[in-house]
Amino acid sequence: MKKVLLFAVVAMFLMVPMSFAKTAISESDLAAVTAQEGVTINFDCFTVGAIKIAVQSWGDADGCSTCGGYTAAGWVGATIDMSTDFVGIEGNMTIDVGTSGTQTALIIGLPTLNLAGSMTQVVKLSNSYDLSTNVGVLGTAYMSGLSVSPTGQLIIHAH
Repeated sequence: MKKVLLFAVVAMFLMVPMSFAKTAISESDLAAVTAQEGVTINFDCFTVGAIKIAVQSWGDADGCSTCGGYTAAGWVGATIDMSTDFVGIEGNMTIDVGTSGTQTALIIGLPTLNLAGSMTQVVKLSNSYDLSTNVGVLGTAYMSGLSVSPTGQLIIHAH
């Protein structure tokens, strides 16, 4: 009796894999399956953060010889602080290769780039290019509402 019971249990275990038989896929089903090569870089979790420029200046190292005594160097410039949301990048950047006619190119699909925050500039005068000595503040410039949203693709090819 034990042998019959053992044989029945073994037979049950051997029949289980048979119930998971595989089905062949048809040519039409296989034709509907597609694959894609390339790379996608997602920027949805990317943050640029606050941008600060310590000094931006322009000037004249030898002054102005015909300006009534202002013959030493003079510089005008600003310190710049941009809000944390001034630069925004979101969406996908795709990188792929394709051929159009006889030319093969690397195509980079650009993510969305937004410049939409605010920027404050403290405008200064100084006798040094880094605006560190003999500083006079002319005022503060503020900018907001700038909106730039470029789209498209960057295509790189040999010539």
